Amino acid sequence: MKAMIVGVLFLLFLNVVPADAFDLATEISQNDGSVILSSMGYAKLHLIKLDTHSKGIINLKGTLSIDGKGNIVLWAKVDGRYYFSKAPRLNNIQDQKGVHFSIPFNSAEKTITEVVLEVELLQGGRVEISDISLHNR
Repeated sequence: MKAMIVGVLFLLFLNVVPADAFDLATEISQNDGSVILSSMGYAKLHLIKLDTHSKGIINLKGTLSIDGKGNIVLWAKVDGRYYFSKAPRLNNIQDQKGVHFSIPFNSAEKTITEVVLEVELLQGGRVEISDISLHNR
């Protein structure tokens, strides 16, 4: 009987163990029009999403500051599928402040319904994105 009670208590303990630090180490916040991603370890997520009905060439423009090392990628949804576009200077970007960027994407004559800015922090750090705007040429 004691073994059964100990077993049940052990199973209950397994179910109420608090989340480990990795689960709690990523934070997304907003401050005066900026979106901020902070992480103690690796993080990769879609930080900003814009709905649109643009055709042809678009440019997602903004400013970023990064403490740490990361990658920034634009994803565009066309005909229900996602396609990516990268700016070479935003790959493996490390410890920079006030970097103005413009990431282009060309959908030819198809309609882009969604644009997503993906941020990847390779070993933790902080990324701040501000002044986001979407331009259609």
